[in-house]
Amino acid sequence: MSVLLEIKNLSIEYKGISKSDSSILAVDDVSFYIQKGEIYALAGESGCGKSSTAKAITKLVPPKSGEILYNGESIYNMGQIYPQKVQMVFQNPYSSLNPKMKIKDILKEPLDINTKLKKSEKEEKIEEILADTGLQTSCLNLYPHEFSGGQRQRIAIARALILHPELLIADEPVSALDASIQAQILNLLKDLKFKRDLTILFISHDMNVIKFLADKIGIMHNGKLIEENYAGTVFRYPKEEYTKTLLNAVPVLKDY
Repeated sequence: MSVLLEIKNLSIEYKGISKSDSSILAVDDVSFYIQKGEIYALAGESGCGKSSTAKAITKLVPPKSGEILYNGESIYNMGQIYPQKVQMVFQNPYSSLNPKMKIKDILKEPLDINTKLKKSEKEEKIEEILADTGLQTSCLNLYPHEFSGGQRQRIAIARALILHPELLIADEPVSALDASIQAQILNLLKDLKFKRDLTILFISHDMNVIKFLADKIGIMHNGKLIEENYAGTVFRYPKEEYTKTLLNAVPVLKDY
């Protein structure tokens, strides 16, 4: 497999509101790479730098230092082609969807901005992504508030994949959902990985979810990447005490 995304010595700093406030180093000299076709999970407690790393990859926050390379090229040299290659699904599907837009317009907007497709071609792509994400065409004239949380997350995933990106970043995409709906969305992501030849960066604090989904895991703590290995190795032979603490916090069902 070839390397699709490489993070080199990434640091991200958030400055205080006023001049007297000290800056916060959210991500501290983090390096890792993701191979094409794999699901790479960034794990750790809230505030450890996972989401900040994802936001830097999608250019939502600027890095203080370091490099982000996509197929060996800096993402800052790729121009308008980059959003077509990399898309993101956020934690809360309600706040990430425009409540004033119908679903057909939410799905059409990325095509309007990034492509020169004809109307019929856009409609074909919308029908295709609806089928892939388990949504009905009857949803197109509805608004986000008319759906359940799980359906809204399917819509958010459909919007992210409408441009057929190579890399999907999923930032805590199931943490706001009920357990039964979580399983449906996780299975959907697994199916989409193969159906649409996706590479996925999956961000979560839930080690049970990560165990089900990930090929490789990076553990973050206090802004640093402290451990990285294949998923089976991390779960069986964790090296760092913090990783062991995360794994020990996972609920285990026992037979009595």
